[in-house]
Amino acid sequence: MNKKQPLKKLLDAIKHNWALYDKATRNTAVEAIEFELGEMENIFGLLVLGSFVGLPAPPMQITLDLLPEMEKHFTLMLNKVDMANEPISNLLSTFDVM
Repeated sequence: MNKKQPLKKLLDAIKHNWALYDKATRNTAVEAIEFELGEMENIFGLLVLGSFVGLPAPPMQITLDLLPEMEKHFTLMLNKVDMANEPISNLLSTFDVM
C-alpha cells in the first residue's frame, strides 16, 4: 500500500494541473471568439452603413430592412461623425466615460 500512495499523489497532481490548463484555455478561447464576433459585427456595420465612411452603400431597401438590427452600429457611427474633429471627445469615448 505504501507504493500506491506516491503514484496516487502524482496522478492527483496531474489531474489538478490538467484541470487548470483546461480552464485557462477555455477562457482564452471564449475571449478570442467574443473578440472575433465584435470584429465581424463591425465589418457588417461598415458594409450596411458604409456611406458614413465613403464605402458604396447597399440598396436602400436592404439597408432599411436591416436598420432595426443595426441600431447600435448606427448610433456608434453617428457619434463618431459628431466627434470626428474633437480628439478629447474621441479619447473619452474610448474609455466609455459617458
